[in-house]
Amino acid sequence: MSSTAITRAGDWDRPIGRRLAQEPKSTATLATQKPTVGAAIRAWIASQPYAPTTVRKVREQLESKRALGWRAAHGIVTIDQFTAAAAADYIVYLRDRGAAPATLRKIRNLLNGLAAFCAETPGYEGLVGDELRRLRLPKLVERIPQALTEEDCLRLISAAGPSARDRLIVETFLLTGVRVSELCALTLDSLHLESRPAYIHVRGSVHDPDRTKNSSERDIIIDYDAHGFGRGYAGRLRTYIAKERPASYHRELFLAERCETRTGEHTPLTIIGIQRLMTRLKIASGVHCNPHRLRHTFATRCADNDVPMFQLQEALGHKSLDMVRRYYTFSKRAMARGFYRAFGASYH
Repeated sequence: MSSTAITRAGDWDRPIGRRLAQEPKSTATLATQKPTVGAAIRAWIASQPYAPTTVRKVREQLESKRALGWRAAHGIVTIDQFTAAAAADYIVYLRDRGAAPATLRKIRNLLNGLAAFCAETPGYEGLVGDELRRLRLPKLVERIPQALTEEDCLRLISAAGPSARDRLIVETFLLTGVRVSELCALTLDSLHLESRPAYIHVRGSVHDPDRTKNSSERDIIIDYDAHGFGRGYAGRLRTYIAKERPASYHRELFLAERCETRTGEHTPLTIIGIQRLMTRLKIASGVHCNPHRLRHTFATRCADNDVPMFQLQEALGHKSLDMVRRYYTFSKRAMARGFYRAFGASYH
């Protein structure tokens, strides 16, 4: 399959970006009364149980300046003009422009979802044909995520220095596997430190306080006082809240160090604030770290220590075990320990 020749390219044909653009207006919509492609995309998104972050990412893929520019250059305005063949040509165009295989698959999956919506929804007929389904894409090379070692974790915690808040943030990522958006949304009411075992209740994220990424609440045990870098974590959380957390009417657990100029209040820590903290810790420790890698570390540590996969799936907040598998970093040492134990031997 070859991409249709592009006769005129503008700013949309520059290197791939994430900005959304306004859909070009056309009298064709008025003449035919057919929904535009953008209107169909937004109607489809509205029909799905997507979290706000997912909605934003879907729009970044399907309503980017590049996507709108390509459709305008090919005279595609209304959804009935956007055939499966045209959608396949757009993906081929992205491939020829150097888009990653994972990106191509993501866009094809999204367009297939839009096609299913169009087929089921009267008035939104579009993406007709099987060219999109038959399109062959470059092979996807799966990258194995790298978890931190025990030594890396200790160096990262040590790099937090005297700041109880910074150390607890790192430990919370390592001991619970929460997403960064969920950590920023943790409130004092989320903590159940007097329970046995102690646990945190993950209810929402900074994008929606009442909804996590997969729309399900979950409890994660945090009472790790036996051994390892989590020793005393629950007790240090109590001390931090009672003595070191700044006074504020905000209920979020972790607050910014600086006060807001207008109100004089310490506001909730943001995702950008967490990213800046990770950068500082990376420079101080020499350990490459980010919230997602710490989440991988949590998953790998649990799997290597025989936490059942269904329980790990619940703790991570994933809908499928396949997603849990993607968070695991293979370890020969852990594999050897498991096989030695299976055959009645000890591994040193």
